[in-house]
Amino acid sequence: MKPMKLMKRSQARIIPALFACLCLFVAACSPGGTSAASGTPASGNTPAATAQPTAQPTLTARPPITQALCQQLMTVAEANTIVQPPAPATSLVATHSEDGGACNYLVSQTRVPLIIYFFDWKGPVPIPQADIAAAIAESTGSSNITINQMTPVDGIGVQAEFVSITATDQGFTGSATVFYVLEGPFFYDCLTFGPLTGGALGTQSQLQACAAQVDSRLRQS
Repeated sequence: MKPMKLMKRSQARIIPALFACLCLFVAACSPGGTSAASGTPASGNTPAATAQPTAQPTLTARPPITQALCQQLMTVAEANTIVQPPAPATSLVATHSEDGGACNYLVSQTRVPLIIYFFDWKGPVPIPQADIAAAIAESTGSSNITINQMTPVDGIGVQAEFVSITATDQGFTGSATVFYVLEGPFFYDCLTFGPLTGGALGTQSQLQACAAQVDSRLRQS
C-alpha cells in the first residue's frame, strides 16, 4: 500500500476517535438531543502541532464499562469536588456498547455536569501529533466544529491532551471542554459541555485532575 493511503487510513481512524466526544456533544446540545452518553444501561481553527509528550506504559485492554467500574474510578462526590458544577450531580449511570461506554454524572437526564467516555482504539500508539493536526483540519473543514485550544499534557496515560471546542448543529451553538487520554488499546475522555453562553465548562486543570484520577485507578485495578 502506498504511504499516502496509509496516512489517509490512519487519519480516518483518528477522526472518529478524537471526535466521538464532540459528536456526542453536538447531538446532546442540539434541539431534541439527549445529554447522557448513549448505550445500554449497565446495572475551523487548527492549532499548530506540538512536540509529542512522553508516554507511560500502555494498558493491556479496555475494561468492561460497568456501574461498579465507574464507581471505582470516580464517585459522584469526587466528580462534584473536581468539576465543581453550579448544580451538583446526584447520580451516576454507566452505559456500555460494543466498542466502549461511559460513566455519566447526572443532575437529570438533560443536565450532565461530567461524562467519562471510553472507546476502543486500533490505530497507532502514540498518535503522531502531525496526524492529529491533519485529521482535525480535515474534520473541522467539513463540519461545524471549531477547535479553540489543544494542549498536549505529559505524564497521563500514553498520550493526553486538553481540547476546547465550539460546535454548531441545527442552529444551536455550544461549547465543550475535553481532556482525552490514550491508554494504548483504548481512549477515555473527561468531557463537559453546555451552551455557548452560560455553560458550566470544566477548566483544563479540573479535567486534567479527572483524567489523572481515572488513569491512576485504571492502573491500580
